[in-house]
Amino acid sequence: MRPITDLRPYQQRIATHLYEHDEAMCVLRPGGGKTVAALTAIVDLLDQGEIRHALVIAPKRVARVVWPDEIAQWAHTASLTYQVLDGSPGLRLEGLKNAPDCNLTIVGLDVVQWLMQALAEFHTDHALYDLLVIDEASRLRSPKGERAKVLAKYAHHWRMIWGLSGTLRPSGAQDLFMPARVVTRGKLWGRSFWQWRKTYFFPTDYMGYDWAPLPGAEEKLNADLAPLTVTVAEGEMPTVTPTIVLDKVELPLLARKQYRDMQARLMADTGDERVIAGSAAIATGKLAQLANGFIYGEDGATNEIHNAKRDWLRDLIENATEPTLIVYEYHADWAMLEHEVVLATKQPFRYLGAGMSDKQAAANIEDWNAGRLRFMGLHPASGGHGLNLQHGGADMAWISPTWSPELWEQTIARLARPGQKRPVVVRVCVANDTVDEMKLDRVHLKMSAQEAFEAWLRRWHADASGRTAPACPAA
Repeated sequence: MRPITDLRPYQQRIATHLYEHDEAMCVLRPGGGKTVAALTAIVDLLDQGEIRHALVIAPKRVARVVWPDEIAQWAHTASLTYQVLDGSPGLRLEGLKNAPDCNLTIVGLDVVQWLMQALAEFHTDHALYDLLVIDEASRLRSPKGERAKVLAKYAHHWRMIWGLSGTLRPSGAQDLFMPARVVTRGKLWGRSFWQWRKTYFFPTDYMGYDWAPLPGAEEKLNADLAPLTVTVAEGEMPTVTPTIVLDKVELPLLARKQYRDMQARLMADTGDERVIAGSAAIATGKLAQLANGFIYGEDGATNEIHNAKRDWLRDLIENATEPTLIVYEYHADWAMLEHEVVLATKQPFRYLGAGMSDKQAAANIEDWNAGRLRFMGLHPASGGHGLNLQHGGADMAWISPTWSPELWEQTIARLARPGQKRPVVVRVCVANDTVDEMKLDRVHLKMSAQEAFEAWLRRWHADASGRTAPACPAA
């Protein structure tokens, strides 16, 4: 492979490993760059005529947003043409038929059962069967999962399969089987999870619900998997500067209409760009609520509008492999966060914010730093300064950007501070084409509130449609 100077050395090494292997697993923390590494390998395989097309399966939001954004972000991938299969089954099927007209077809994991059935009408020498890339392959870890079973059933049709994951074993060694079963078409450990489990594990309870590895089993399994796997060595990823990952979500159509109607009404009320700060705060505050999925009524009641950020939060919680601080702004965000964390963990929700006594806050901080909490909520105004939280984890997620550059920097510094031993990854949920983007202008460009509002208002009046990535010629 030709070296790409914009890539970090470990990203180039990962891309080379993928390029050289028909069966490969890339294990790299969120924000580490596994998407661009895979795209780099795909570009070279296309240029060398080794493949005609790549089929990418990813979680729905990742398929719709992350892969297109990564393609456009890098000079050596920006010329790739792609299609994201979305909409009705008929539209998706038409996209499959047009696949040879572009380099990549990207499809959500949520329709993988439909995809396998639809591919049945294509002969196995079709371009769609050249390379399969499965992003977040750890989602296939359940041997009872329908998606995992259907991918395992049809995996032998592909010439090349790569799996990408933040971690392959979020719950233990048993999580390794199904991703490896799909990527290696059953060649590594066979096709039966139940037989494999009997070979390497033993039941720890009378009913056989819980199993533990036999002595030496984990070392044997790791050694089996190692030739397929590429990852990052200790200290290879940068540790000083936090990695910021923007997770973009789209408002549903009805919510988008409500947002635009409110935007037009509020913007009309503010007049031209020389609005007073109070008017800007009122207008953008209402829009920020709507971007987050709710709006407060005049009586203080919370009116729910959409679930785009709730879906993102559920996805985050389901796939978190490390303790995660989740930053919230509104009480409605807190209520949503409490509900989803309790539902997922069956444990009380622990947080640092309003309504928390000093005694309970101290206990929460102690438990977090001791590694006893999978998730903890954090309000920037309550936890943005002075707290040492770096011992409990290195992952942070924001339900929405904050308005304050100071709170942004100080909150992230709760994890990115002396004593932190791992690269800090900060995920931010951003509702596309909303005031969330104005917040990012403030915290990244250090704008004043008025400057950020004026810049955003100019974009709104210009009706900016945003960047359009290259698509299939037939699209």
